[in-house]
Amino acid sequence: MTAERSPLAAEIRATVAVAAPLAIANLAQMAIALTNTLMVGHLGAVPLAAAGLGGALYFMLVMLCQGVLAAVAPLAAHAIGAGDHPTAGRVAGAGLVVAAMLAAPVIAMLTALPWLLALLGYDPELAAEIARFLGMIRWGAPAFLGVAVLRFLLVAMFRTRIVMLIPLLAIPVNGLLNWMLIFGHLGMPAWGSAGSGCASAIVQWLMLLCFAVCMLTIPTQMPVRLAVRVLSEIPRILRLGLPIGVLLGLEVGVFAMTGILMGLLGADALGAHQLVLNVASVTFMVPLGLGQAATVRVAFQLGLGAPAAARRAGYVAVALGASFMVTMALLLLLMPRTIASAYVSLDDPANRGLIAIAVQLLVIAALFQIFDGVQVIAVGALRGYRDTAVPMLIAAIGYWAIGFAASWLLAFPLGLGAVGLWWGLALGLAVVAISLILRLRFRAGAQIHAIEKPLLAATGLSA
Repeated sequence: MTAERSPLAAEIRATVAVAAPLAIANLAQMAIALTNTLMVGHLGAVPLAAAGLGGALYFMLVMLCQGVLAAVAPLAAHAIGAGDHPTAGRVAGAGLVVAAMLAAPVIAMLTALPWLLALLGYDPELAAEIARFLGMIRWGAPAFLGVAVLRFLLVAMFRTRIVMLIPLLAIPVNGLLNWMLIFGHLGMPAWGSAGSGCASAIVQWLMLLCFAVCMLTIPTQMPVRLAVRVLSEIPRILRLGLPIGVLLGLEVGVFAMTGILMGLLGADALGAHQLVLNVASVTFMVPLGLGQAATVRVAFQLGLGAPAAARRAGYVAVALGASFMVTMALLLLLMPRTIASAYVSLDDPANRGLIAIAVQLLVIAALFQIFDGVQVIAVGALRGYRDTAVPMLIAAIGYWAIGFAASWLLAFPLGLGAVGLWWGLALGLAVVAISLILRLRFRAGAQIHAIEKPLLAATGLSA
């Protein structure tokens, strides 16, 4: 029995060793964004709104591009598992080329967005403030995408402590730069919300520099190459990465549209929605890290030619994530008012409506986040199998044809309001999670069968 359990125990240890630093790195990125919001908030409503909306638009665009670049992780991990380190280096080099290609249209779109907002009828003062913010932060896009590529390569190499430490170190640096450039301390100009955008851009370039130095100094057999030969890897990255980017767009889009619909129900409903979504976002960082770990663990094992170990890696990550999210669900069920009190005062009569809705949504979020955690880990494991097109189709059907349609139906024709919107989200996530688990089971079994069939034929044991 011990011998049978040892591969499972070893996989659990390996998965946690990769996932824990990634989860901390994801939380560090959230802390950086929170620092920006808290500091700009001292300037008043218009700068806060400009930085909030401008930052959301910026991160939506760069995260969609990062989805395309996520293909670097499974491709590099598979090559490393197969002992082909030069190919892993070429994949990263091609990823940097793709990052540069994507950065140009991102900058162009961020430049044009204030003009579009003005056409939509935004207040001229707010539109001008957003333009100043985006005018600064847009120059961080190339560095953000370059960091993503080197981060994915380091994850494929299982050097996740570096991936964790650099964002952690960036938190105080970002705070200092915000303090200097927003308020004009230490002889710097007081640029207001634009100063926060400038600080974010500088931090992204500093992080890129740190990642580049690490790649140059740590012992490795896979130098990142930018020679002509890397161009042959670009089609592989795009073929694998474009469906990932579309899937992220589908997921981000359904949450954005739900927020817009929530706004139709009033300020209390929208405030409660944002509160509960923020809680769910924090707990989501752990399964997100497990999903990233599942990608490279599965791809690495496949590169080694061990499909059974790859299947075990995917299942272990899903089980760990589901267990964690069940624990978090119990907290949401047992302590909804306590959790809400961390955001708003329970004693203020003005918050009574918001709190009542938030408590109901936290109960739904308890179920919602279990499915959310399972789906992000399952989709990460499927990326290790280089399976991204079918998960994209599953997301389109689950999030939009089922989830969003159910949200609208429950909230408005059936009159359930905010609760209906969240039950629709939960339904969509449940459909996606269950479908992706079935897909993972199919791909894992098919991979094992593809290896075993030639062996059986060679030994004369096939049917």
